[in-house]
Amino acid sequence: MRGLSRAVGSCTIVLAVCLFLCGASARAANAPKMIASLEGDTAVQAYGGVEVWSDYDVSSRSWHVVVRRDGQISMPSIPSARRSIEVDVGPGPSGSPMLVYTECAGGCQLVVSGVDGSDPKAVLGSEGASYPTIWGDRVAWVSGRTKVMSSLLDGAGRRMLRGAPRRKCYFTGDTSATTVPRLRCGAPREPVVEALQLYRSQLALIDTFDLNDGLGSNGTTTEVRTEAITGGPQRLIALLTVGEGDESWAGPSWSDGKLYFYEDEDGTCGCSAVYRFDPVRKTYARARASGYLTGFSMLDDQAYETTAPGDPRNGGIMCGEYENTPCVVRLSAPFAFTPISAKRLVFTP
Repeated sequence: MRGLSRAVGSCTIVLAVCLFLCGASARAANAPKMIASLEGDTAVQAYGGVEVWSDYDVSSRSWHVVVRRDGQISMPSIPSARRSIEVDVGPGPSGSPMLVYTECAGGCQLVVSGVDGSDPKAVLGSEGASYPTIWGDRVAWVSGRTKVMSSLLDGAGRRMLRGAPRRKCYFTGDTSATTVPRLRCGAPREPVVEALQLYRSQLALIDTFDLNDGLGSNGTTTEVRTEAITGGPQRLIALLTVGEGDESWAGPSWSDGKLYFYEDEDGTCGCSAVYRFDPVRKTYARARASGYLTGFSMLDDQAYETTAPGDPRNGGIMCGEYENTPCVVRLSAPFAFTPISAKRLVFTP
């Protein structure tokens, strides 16, 4: 019996060790994978085994483009700049990954090149461009604050898209028992387009503006919209009234024909999440997320992310300033999506 007891005890110990190790392995598999450290707040884009971002070099006090291809990190032959270089990667006309980036020597314009910086060509007519994006034989960009443009890679066929909304209808924020909220329509204040992402003939954008609705942070509202680059009406995908958590959208990002976007917040509301919209089925799904991000690019059920310790838009903490908190590029753990109602994200009076 003593021998049996010892044998049972040994099995119990082995089982406990096994469960501990298996649990540790599962936690490690579900943890984000660190890709690279960063010296500055930046975005990240991914396509076809290529990830690209811009980073700050302390010694030269300049920004440069960084490319990670098949797991190998390099700096392509793209001129450095005194401010962050906005860059995107997507399929070129042949389907192979290509870059489009802003070159701001003497005024910003778009340049398309190979992922190693080879064969750079300026996109004619793209002066003053920001937030570039590429898919196939077309590029799109923001001109000024609200105007969205699209053209072929050489600048031909240039056309203006709808961009930020010129008119919004909303209810006033007075919800007292003695007052019935009134519907108001008018031009939004201080509109700006903050991000773009092409997928085939569809363009996704994030815009922000102020309304006199008495809601949120000074009436600030941010939206996710889509539109066809061939023209036609826009589709409102998601609307967010900014509150005390200073929520905002990050992305947008396409993967396998579905649109993803990330809800950022400053940590006070615990509401960071990733949303998925299927434009064919017109369905939504949500997954929990954590941490403030400056970049978000979806890949299947994971995302390449760039982190920051605080919101730089509000003069917040920069990389490494808060308890030496670094900024990083990482591959997230897989997201667990669950279906949600469209009413949680879209409200149109």
